[in-house]
Amino acid sequence: MFSSKEIFMKKEQARERRRVKDILRSIWNFWTSPEGAFILAVSAMALGYYQFYISRPILRYDTNTIKLISSSNSNNYTVDVMGKKYEDLYLTKVYLYNQGEQALSGSDVSRIGHDPIRIQVPSEAQMQHYNLDSDETTSSITAEIVPYGKDLVLNFDFLNPDYQYVVNILHEHPTNDFIVTGSALNVSQITRAISGRELKDCLIWGLGSLYLLLIIYYVIRKWRRH
Repeated sequence: MFSSKEIFMKKEQARERRRVKDILRSIWNFWTSPEGAFILAVSAMALGYYQFYISRPILRYDTNTIKLISSSNSNNYTVDVMGKKYEDLYLTKVYLYNQGEQALSGSDVSRIGHDPIRIQVPSEAQMQHYNLDSDETTSSITAEIVPYGKDLVLNFDFLNPDYQYVVNILHEHPTNDFIVTGSALNVSQITRAISGRELKDCLIWGLGSLYLLLIIYYVIRKWRRH
């Protein structure tokens, strides 16, 4: 004969097993439902696209402008560029990054006369000088800046993942219109910089919001059936 305590324990164990089975059955029912199947399909496509997206050269650029000297200030210094003194002068740093997982060879870049990788310098900036920033450019890059009309063509031997190419531009008037453009093998567009973490956060938050809505819809649909 079993004692009342042993009978109680056996009943509790049976209830616990039923609860576990019910939870597992609910999880299985969810993933085999249209909502669950949709989540799995979207997840697979998103992961596949992300892997394809980063497994090639991804060129991004960014700019940073500072005012070197202003005629509206009482300055105790002057700025001399190639023998000419300026009362108003700005410095814009243009950064070019490879944020993909594959190196880009300079031989794969469109040639001058087609669509080379270049900085488009707005005419209103009144550019006075430019040079390669050797302090911030990745030291292992062999780089050369070639003027091409109003633009500056950025030549290099290789732009490996996480390498950066930095150009200093001195100009008389402020502007936010410096852009980097051009094309190369597996690179059809150069856009403003975004970190890998920001890209992952956008993907996670976007998919997370979608999944939450689908789960809520699934729960409401099951509740209505019961």
